[in-house]
Amino acid sequence: MQFFPISTPTVALSLSDEGLCLVEIKKHWRKSSLRHVARLPLSTGVLTLSSTKLNIAKSDEFLTQLKALVKPFRRPISIALSLPDICARTSIFDFASFPTKKPEQTALVNWRFQQDLKLDTSQSRLAFGLYVPTSVGDSISPDTAGHVKVLGTAIRHEIIEQYEHMCLEADLIPTSVGLSGLDIFDLYRPNIQDSLASDNPSQTSYPPTFMFLFLSHWGFTFLACQEGCPRFIRTKALAIKAEAHHPQDPTLDDESEEYRNTRELRPTSSENSSSDTPQESTTGKTPYPSYTAMKVEKEILATLQYYFEMFPISATASSPINLFTTTDLTHGKSLLPTLDQIQQTLKASGGHEPHIQVTSLSPASHFHFLNTHLAGSHQEEAALPGYASLMVA
Repeated sequence: MQFFPISTPTVALSLSDEGLCLVEIKKHWRKSSLRHVARLPLSTGVLTLSSTKLNIAKSDEFLTQLKALVKPFRRPISIALSLPDICARTSIFDFASFPTKKPEQTALVNWRFQQDLKLDTSQSRLAFGLYVPTSVGDSISPDTAGHVKVLGTAIRHEIIEQYEHMCLEADLIPTSVGLSGLDIFDLYRPNIQDSLASDNPSQTSYPPTFMFLFLSHWGFTFLACQEGCPRFIRTKALAIKAEAHHPQDPTLDDESEEYRNTRELRPTSSENSSSDTPQESTTGKTPYPSYTAMKVEKEILATLQYYFEMFPISATASSPINLFTTTDLTHGKSLLPTLDQIQQTLKASGGHEPHIQVTSLSPASHFHFLNTHLAGSHQEEAALPGYASLMVA
């Protein structure tokens, strides 16, 4: 009997409108290993992702699949819950000054959500992070406007509580709840910092601008940072589905016996990032229909164009603007626009055309595998949201 079941989680649950994904890691002294990944499908209509209304339409089926997914585990067990970004509202706020006491901070961010997004925060759960530009450092003063930036998220109580209730019914205790895209950005921040530092060894801080794009089954989140601070964010809802005759990912079989007998293997190593082109470079095949690829490309290019029109880069800037991309979709890189498409779009928009450098961030740069069949099976992509939620919780 466990008298104190609440502990730092090593298991995470992530989800889509097509299925549930469970990830387990094993923590070591200086690293964490990906130990177990399993998924089960959901029927059409069981789950509909939304930031304005209840997501789970068929609680019985959702709970049945969730219980089947966690059957190999001894419960109750603490978990990290990873939700798609489109389940919440996210925004960036500028402040001339920011209070130091948490209640005053929360009240001020609440007020900005109400004023800027017309959001009733009394019905929402709020989380936020404070950022200070690297050029300002500790020199913030009430007379210096625009030097404090806050990245805030708000999710309706009824939405998050429905997920938490389902978890508790399955003897899962969600000790943390995160948004997949933002968690993955936090996971990769050290990789991004190292990449930028290697490109600019003489530069001791973040370059003026870099961008991050996470592509998932629900759409994408685009985040642009200036001087180490979030400057612009867009979360776009897009239904990205593989063709019916070409399934994106096979569902894992019940592997509890193999999982229990898993022995630790020597960790594999890989590069922090792949080539500068976001396209698939092996077979060129993709499980996605052409209209889906066109729709995703169009929305990403439109987002980039809008960002550079709203926040133009100085014509005197000589260094390239870095765009870091990652995805939890198998063959998801094939959906991303090419570097040539990006440059042509920016050129057509007029004004100064910044040079873009695209770097694809690989999940393998973080994963070490305890189970050999996970390596190279494309399960690392599906595991990315849950893994990130565990590492940044």
